[in-house]
Amino acid sequence: MNIYAARKYVSPRTRPLTFDEQETRRLSYALKDWTADTFTEDAFTAAHEMAKLITAPCWLIPVPSSTGSTAANRKLADAILYYQPAAKIRDVLTRSAPVPSSCHRHRAALGPLLVTAHNIRRKPGLWISMREGERLYFVDNTATSGNTLAACRLAIGTGDGLVFSDARLPLFTL
Repeated sequence: MNIYAARKYVSPRTRPLTFDEQETRRLSYALKDWTADTFTEDAFTAAHEMAKLITAPCWLIPVPSSTGSTAANRKLADAILYYQPAAKIRDVLTRSAPVPSSCHRHRAALGPLLVTAHNIRRKPGLWISMREGERLYFVDNTATSGNTLAACRLAIGTGDGLVFSDARLPLFTL
């Protein structure tokens, strides 16, 4: 599975961050809170960069949060449509049970959840009819380990990740 990321996410625990890296961090966290007053502006900032990474026609599949909600990533996918109108959204994934947040697990140095422990599954009765040449992208704000995206692929059977920021190892230092 490929993971396409608009920006590299650098942890402030590795070294002092540049202004651009601080902005990437701010946007990555802002994209989690779809109820915030600034969400729409931040989502369009991220979506503009993310839309450049995809090939249409395609499907955008919002990734469920640790609680199973797709609200934030659905709104991010909606913003991507503004820049890539040939894409289509299909909100077909959920979780059978909540899981600990990848962000919180990473901060606590607990390591990533196994792909199968993410409890990601298709919503009952929902499917995607793909035509030849169409691609499928799982839309998320940040890839921490890549396991959430791999769990989405396992639930659907195909697809690549499309994230605003990529925090996967190896981390680099200057």
